[in-house]
Amino acid sequence: MTISRKVRLSGLLVLVIIAAAVMATRTWPPFPSNQAAVTVMLAGLTFLTEALAFELPLLGTVSLAFAIDLAALLFLGPLPAAVVAAAGAITPQDIRDRKPVRSMLFNVAQLILSVLVAGAVYLATGGVVLSLTSEAGPSVLTIIPAAGAALAMHGTNILLVTAYISVAKGLSAREVWRGQRLGAYLVSFIGLAFLAALMAQLMRVSGWIGIVLLLLPLAVARQTFQAYQNLSQAYSETVRSLVAAIEAKDPYTRGHSERVAAYSKMMGLKAQLPSPAVQILEYAALLHDVGKIGVDRDTLVKDTRLSANEFNQIRQHPAVGKTVLEAVEFLEDIVPIVYAHHERPDGAGYPLGLSMDEIPEEARILAVADSFDAMTSNRAYRRPMSIGEARAELTRVRGSQLDSALVDLFLESISAFDSIEELIEAIGASRA
Repeated sequence: MTISRKVRLSGLLVLVIIAAAVMATRTWPPFPSNQAAVTVMLAGLTFLTEALAFELPLLGTVSLAFAIDLAALLFLGPLPAAVVAAAGAITPQDIRDRKPVRSMLFNVAQLILSVLVAGAVYLATGGVVLSLTSEAGPSVLTIIPAAGAALAMHGTNILLVTAYISVAKGLSAREVWRGQRLGAYLVSFIGLAFLAALMAQLMRVSGWIGIVLLLLPLAVARQTFQAYQNLSQAYSETVRSLVAAIEAKDPYTRGHSERVAAYSKMMGLKAQLPSPAVQILEYAALLHDVGKIGVDRDTLVKDTRLSANEFNQIRQHPAVGKTVLEAVEFLEDIVPIVYAHHERPDGAGYPLGLSMDEIPEEARILAVADSFDAMTSNRAYRRPMSIGEARAELTRVRGSQLDSALVDLFLESISAFDSIEELIEAIGASRA
């Protein structure tokens, strides 16, 4: 009997909750009642930093919460630190995005468990809770226990999140990791671990005043990244504007670009493309139909057979897209992918009639994703195919219209899903 994805996710959530509860009951020292005010202040600071987290192009989300959680562990001990971490587990953005309740609960549970595991490592390797010692000097915060706690917290967090994504999206752990930006993780991990040690020492020396002093390095760090945030927003606004322009002309493809991007990213991970290449592929998929801006709207929404002239208009959209994207400097890497996404391995595609190895691999991936979504989306002239019908059609055109190996890769990726709705939910996209 096959266990459904939702049941497996729920089972994983229950296991993490039980593990966190068991760890909490066995954790020493107990919650220090005289540090309740400090715990509340740090919890509020964690919530604030998570609420202000932001995306950097090709680097992912930047948040200072890890440093605050680790500082709370070093200064207050594992149980208060777990409370501090839990405070930032659910953000206003999660609520606005209507993130699934199961996913939010898992994030709370895994953060608590990560902190408790880190606390166990810290104490087992000779670390001391700074608020409970009267010793002076930096030797109190020894390097090995603090480093061990940082590694344990980060490692447990990554392990649990990887497991959840693996189950949710039907990917192996290796495929999930292929999509992560490990260089950025390493840089941020080292920097935030040092910041946590500084915070803990400030609180040990200055008490609650140290928390106020924490705002200074946090503000400096936030300001340092502000320019990158502005750049990221400019990139995102440019991409969103171009996608909106496409979808405004063709209402039947609303959501199409988003789904094709999600399918393409899934395939890029399966194909073990480097992380930067996966990001470039995702951008290319979002903008693959930007050239349709130059196609008459009546042609795009026509529900009968296209005339030769109308079909020729459609065939021009990769070239128009190339012209549009070449004018945007940060999108220059996606131009060859967008230009070639209607080429075919048998040489019968357009605009250049390229064959197999002449077509960029990313464009061949995009072609599979684009074809599958077109098959399974509603159109004025036909009903959408079921996931089974689309699988059969992909199999029929493999080797001629689409790359055989990539079709097989895609079919393997979606083999665990019984319906389009379940697949779309798993990839985090929206239905047509």
